[in-house]
Amino acid sequence: MESTRSRKRRVSIKAPLSILARFNLIVGEILPAFYEYNNLVKQKGLYLKPVHVVVRRNPDGGVTKYFYYGRYWYRIERDSLGRLKWVYVGRVKPIPELPDPPENPLEGVVVKQYNDVVEVIFASEEVFKMIYEKLSKELSH
Repeated sequence: MESTRSRKRRVSIKAPLSILARFNLIVGEILPAFYEYNNLVKQKGLYLKPVHVVVRRNPDGGVTKYFYYGRYWYRIERDSLGRLKWVYVGRVKPIPELPDPPENPLEGVVVKQYNDVVEVIFASEEVFKMIYEKLSKELSH
């Protein structure tokens, strides 16, 4: 894995495609807590996602996928045809009286995938070290 740093102390690495599977395992561990939390907040018409995926078509016909890990709030509404509409509310708990949401151990990570090329951007060196340690423990078991 190749590492570079920027002025904001973010850490960016080139990683094998298999890192997405490892991140999915970590997300899979926290999903039950998010499901339980969403059952609490759905009465307010809210939903909390641990991962937001954006797909972009490139001029060359290829596709770039961005995986944003964190806590992303949405309000669920119905449009005039009765279809569900997801309205992004932000990353901050929209109603302060709600209980605190579950932690996401991958918070602050962005993965950019183009074909088999994967770049992982960590919000800080601390996030990089924490996740690297967690992945190292997984591989040793």
